[in-house]
Amino acid sequence: MKWLRIIAGLLLIAVTLVAPRTVQACPACTEMVIAAGDDADDTDNFAEAVNQSIYVMVSVPYAALVIVGFMVYRGVKKNAAYLKAVQETAGAPA
Repeated sequence: MKWLRIIAGLLLIAVTLVAPRTVQACPACTEMVIAAGDDADDTDNFAEAVNQSIYVMVSVPYAALVIVGFMVYRGVKKNAAYLKAVQETAGAPA
């Protein structure tokens, strides 16, 4: 089990070092800001809307992963409790 933690730690470090340092806007977003022109209200709202939509798009897979992970964790705990109860009843005299 210790080697699994070491591998996970090394993988986390590798992903952190390989991750891009800067992020560029997609061409559609860049064109939208340029096309907005002198209308500052649309440009400001657009930037905030894009920022919030990116947060939502990124958070949904993580939320799904957390939910599935919790369900697996709970299932493992229930299975362990069930197996313990079965072993106790099997070992007890009838």
